[in-house]
Amino acid sequence: MALGEPAVFAERAGYDKMWHPACFVCSACSELLVDMIYFWKKGALFCGRHYGDSEKPRCGGCDEEVDVEVSCSKGRSRDSVWGRGPVCPQLIFSNEYTQAEGQSWHLKHFCCFECDCVLAGETYVMEGARPVCQPCYMQNYAVVRLRPFASCSSTTSA
Repeated sequence: MALGEPAVFAERAGYDKMWHPACFVCSACSELLVDMIYFWKKGALFCGRHYGDSEKPRCGGCDEEVDVEVSCSKGRSRDSVWGRGPVCPQLIFSNEYTQAEGQSWHLKHFCCFECDCVLAGETYVMEGARPVCQPCYMQNYAVVRLRPFASCSSTTSA
């Protein structure tokens, strides 16, 4: 840096480090951190979201972080959780959560797309990209195929 240029000093990083204002960005997403809360971890700058991601798993049903907890059937729509609208976002701060479909979930956020029953520890079927409990699957998606009776055959004997 040239003498007289504006510089950002980050106290958490130590006074021997400085950045051009345009270079003071999150190491994960490149979000500009000037005039924002920043985090310093293992020699790198982070925005709040990515620092949180490095500390705790993020719920697959919430995606973002907030400080309000909601249940599966209250405070959010099922459509929102499965990628079709805004959601109530959270990091998982609880020690009790489940892992399914390659993601971590609050226990009450991993629920049936049809009836909202909690699926943690239960049998479920993925219908498209949405988990469905076994009873809802049987009622709404399963194809019932009946075998013909032994006396019913397509050929007749003469």
